[in-house]
Amino acid sequence: MVELRKMFPNAGVKEMVSHLFYRKQKKVPRCVIIQDYFRTFEPELIQARMGRNLKRKQFWAAGVNVLWCMDQHDKWKYKFGLCFHVGVDPFSGYLLWLRVWWNNSNPLVVCRYYLDTVKSLGYVPLLTQSDPGTENTRVANAQSYMRQLLDPLLDGIQHVWKRNKMNIKAEIEWSLFRRKWSPGFENLFDEGIMEGNLIRYDKSNPLQALVFRFLSIPWLQGELDHYRHRVNNTRKRKNAHKLTPHGRAEDIHFRPNDFDARDFKIPVPPQCIQQAEDAFIEPGHRVLRLVPESFQQVADAIFEAMGSPEVSMGTFWDLYLEMLEQVEVGIETGAIPLEVVQAWSDEFTGTAQEDDEAAVEAVEEADLPDAFNPEGPAPEGFIERSGAAGEGPPMAEFTDDEGDAEEGEEWVVR
Repeated sequence: MVELRKMFPNAGVKEMVSHLFYRKQKKVPRCVIIQDYFRTFEPELIQARMGRNLKRKQFWAAGVNVLWCMDQHDKWKYKFGLCFHVGVDPFSGYLLWLRVWWNNSNPLVVCRYYLDTVKSLGYVPLLTQSDPGTENTRVANAQSYMRQLLDPLLDGIQHVWKRNKMNIKAEIEWSLFRRKWSPGFENLFDEGIMEGNLIRYDKSNPLQALVFRFLSIPWLQGELDHYRHRVNNTRKRKNAHKLTPHGRAEDIHFRPNDFDARDFKIPVPPQCIQQAEDAFIEPGHRVLRLVPESFQQVADAIFEAMGSPEVSMGTFWDLYLEMLEQVEVGIETGAIPLEVVQAWSDEFTGTAQEDDEAAVEAVEEADLPDAFNPEGPAPEGFIERSGAAGEGPPMAEFTDDEGDAEEGEEWVVR
């Protein structure tokens, strides 16, 4: 428990039962050990969770795969040089992807996430949705390209732009992420940037940043994969006051008929996906590399000589300092030529035209309307719901407690 609480200091009772089961292979009764632990050692957190005010908002969702919502998370970008991105089906709550990288503002990176998911699933949604940011232009274009390849009569962009924090479901996922996953890892990385600490980490220093990326990103991605699997396979508590598909997100997403829900997926043949990749992905672009190729070779050799140790909360900074020291010694002794080090620095600080700003401006200047007009008739699959008079747009309600395994989502569907 002590080890897990260091990683997940804000996790609730049921979430800790899940962590113990998946990470420690221990099936612990929540009503005996876990609740006793919380009452004994963390009574203030129990009171804080009980007194938390929920935020409820409205959102459109007619069924599974009618929308894929995506969003970036930059809280660690300017602090540690780490960037997150999520894709979620808002109807089922299924996390399509949850990725960490050193860049999330480049449209190549985001489009790679989207196309990897399409390739693994074999279909696209009716629409994709995002904030109107530079990073989302190629996703919008790739989605529209594949939809129109399959249906030449289809006209217009098949992407919804949501401004002013109206990409609600993705925002909710980040709220949960910040509360349930981030704190323990953020505390760990804070050790590297605290003044007076023996650990040296400056994200603007090329050598330090490359060593940090080499160790942190693959490790964190494994942790994110575990988090995503747990969220997708955890049942939310039934709420008698809500009309909602009740079950695991993965079950709702892949077996919607079992929940009296509709599936709007559009199957895509592999050759169509390949055409989209050829049109919108540049495989050799530096932004798709973890570190420069020559640095990868050096780092792999050093890491193997260290015995390929496991990266964890307890070992991360020790491994970082040892690898950084060995790289610096290699440079000082001439084992790593200065021209190679200069090439690392040049790629690290490169400013190639990688953000497709012109394409984004063209899309935004077109002032494309949202695919669903909230002032118009309800899309198929919705029912009208509001006050006693039955007026108002169709809606689904969310709270920032989604996925907590203690609160359900409110859906209004046929």
